[in-house]
Amino acid sequence: MILLDAREGEPDRSGAIAAFEGFFDFESGEPRRAQSGIPRLRVGDDRLWGFECWWRPDPQRTGFTADDREKLETSKRLLRGLLRDARRGGLRGALPART
Repeated sequence: MILLDAREGEPDRSGAIAAFEGFFDFESGEPRRAQSGIPRLRVGDDRLWGFECWWRPDPQRTGFTADDREKLETSKRLLRGLLRDARRGGLRGALPART
């Protein structure tokens, strides 16, 4: 199940049922093991890479639940906070200096 489609300019697939196709090499599209590949999902005729969306397995076909909405909003708040801190320079000490 696609919880949030993070792609810009594409049809929003949030809440859509997706089929997990496996792990693949991003450049070649060749199948890979989980440790060395990127998850790919099929939504209708489209394919999404795992990093283009937030997704979760849905074997019971419960669909988009209230718990999903709550966790998604919490994740978005945390991400916005990290981005804000990075813009303010809060992460400068954690990053190596450029030489």
